[in-house]
Parts: sequence; C-alpha cells; structure tokens
Amino acid sequence: MNVTIKDIASYTGLSISTVSIVLNGKASKNRISEETAIRVREAKEKLQYKPNLLASSLRRGFTNIIGMVISDISNPFFMKVARVIEQEVAGYGYRVMVVGSDENDEKCIQMIDSFLNFKVDGMILAVSEGVKEKIKHLIEQQIPFVLLDRYFKKVSANMVVMDNYRSSYEAVDHLIKRGHRKIATFRYETNMQHMLDRFDGYKAALKDNGIRYSKRLTPLIPFSGIDKTVVKENIKYLIETIQADAIFFQTNQTAIPGMQAIFDLGYDIPGQVSVVCFHDNEFFSLLKPSITVLCQPIEEMGKECAHILLQNMREEVQKSVKQVYLTSKLIVRESS
Repeated sequence: MNVTIKDIASYTGLSISTVSIVLNGKASKNRISEETAIRVREAKEKLQYKPNLLASSLRRGFTNIIGMVISDISNPFFMKVARVIEQEVAGYGYRVMVVGSDENDEKCIQMIDSFLNFKVDGMILAVSEGVKEKIKHLIEQQIPFVLLDRYFKKVSANMVVMDNYRSSYEAVDHLIKRGHRKIATFRYETNMQHMLDRFDGYKAALKDNGIRYSKRLTPLIPFSGIDKTVVKENIKYLIETIQADAIFFQTNQTAIPGMQAIFDLGYDIPGQVSVVCFHDNEFFSLLKPSITVLCQPIEEMGKECAHILLQNMREEVQKSVKQVYLTSKLIVRESS
C-alpha cells in the first residue's frame, strides 16, 4: 500500500498541513521549527514515502510529459527520432512517453485519448491512416502537437516531414542515369500521403526521362504486416518474368525481406538487378555489395519536432502553424 501524507501525519502526531508544508520545502517560510521538520523527514524515510507526481503535476496544471505516438515501436527509424526528441526536451524539464499504434486507427486514437486523459503537455504524432478527423479535433481544441513523418492534405497542422516526392524522384533519376530503364517498385495498400508522394515521385522521374510507367513493374502489396513469401514471389516475378533491371524499395519494411529474397534466389546485385532503398539501415553499408540509400536526417527531424512543440506549448493560443519539409541525402554505394 502506498504511504500518504496522512500516514506521516498520523505517525508523527502532526497535522496534515504541517507535514505537507515540510515535504514541499517550505518549513522555514511558514515558521515551522527545524526539530519538527526533522521529525517529518525521518518519518518520510522510515515509512518510505513516495510523492504522487501525477497528482502533484495535475494540481499545478502541467505534467512535464510529452506523449509520442508512433506507428511501429519496433521500427528503428521512429525509435531513433524519439531518442533525439527525448534528449532535446530533457533540458527543458520534459520527459517523453512513447507508445505504438501498430498502424491501427482505433489503437492510434485510443493512445491519443489516453495522453489527453493523462493531461500530457503536448504530443508528437506519427499517426495511422484513418485518424484525420481526430487530428482536426485536436486542432479545434488547441492541443499542442506536431505531426511527424505522416501528414494529411488540407489539414493545417504543425508538422515535420520529408519531401517524399523529391526524394523518390532523386532515387529513381539516379537509377535512370546509371542506364536502368525497367525500374520496379512496390505500390502499397494505403492512402497515407507520404507514401502517395513517394510513388508520385517515382512516376514523375520516369516521365521526365521519357520512360512509360508500367503497372507490371509496380505490384500491389499491404503497407503493414508484410508477408515475406509474398515479397519473395514478387521479387522473382519482377526479375525473371518482367526482367526488371533495378528495384526502388520505398520502405525498410519491404527492403529487408526484398533483399533477403534477392540473395536467397541467387540474383546478383548489381549485376542482374540494382537496388536503392528509402532510408538507411545500419547494416546496409556492411552488406556486400553495400546498398545505395536515401538517408533521412533523423537528428534534424527530432530537433525540429521538439522545438516546434516546445514553442507551441508556451503559447496560450496557437499563433501560427509551422510546417517543415526536409530533404534526404542520396548516399551512392555499390548496389546501384
């Protein structure tokens, strides 16, 4: 059972108000003797009293906690961004609480509502596809938050995202300039704007280089819960049947099982098929051949999120919306 101030008062024979004043470090200001203060502190140690930080924070009107909802808690990208944010806000006295939604709309909304009930001071949200109305509701309520990586068209909210269109365009244009004409990629069963932008960038690069878009080079697969067998079958189809000479992987969740399939099937990179991946992974540079990637600026993303949210939390009324679009860096390695 948790020890309360009332328990300390009963143990010492003092009033609850006297105990509370001492525990809050205000004994001398309220003319409470040092002897009495020592009695309270000794009782606190003996009874192993731990203050209820949540109750204390709620009384003061803030919790010093930032809630962070991410789509996949096992995704290294999001956890690295969360780490940067945690380090950035720590200097301002804030802690970060991270939860995952597993790309589930209902769970995502539940996590947001839990943070609202917990009365966190602000939120950073990498939301799932179907929570657009929830985001609009947060805006109407003047809740401090920043969208990370995920965003919605025609929703004016603070956000830090990649210029996904430009990044994909650069990756595909790079492959074309290396002489590739049959460049494959996966289409995903999602309406998330960042993924639509990536696919649009892919098609635009083809068009601007005089290459006709072909659906046969862009098989449709789920956005989450990807089956490795399905990926492997599609890789075999793209290389053997369609004779794709390059593959642009738009996510690491597809790139990792995709490259495993390439290796398992015995195809040569880049001899038979070249590869570029959207976002780096620690072992991509260690593979032989090493993998060409679009590297997202994780540290910059985290710092921008933290600074925008801190500013937003200081404003009684949100004065303006800040939207930051960052660019990736193409790191050319052996695979392309």
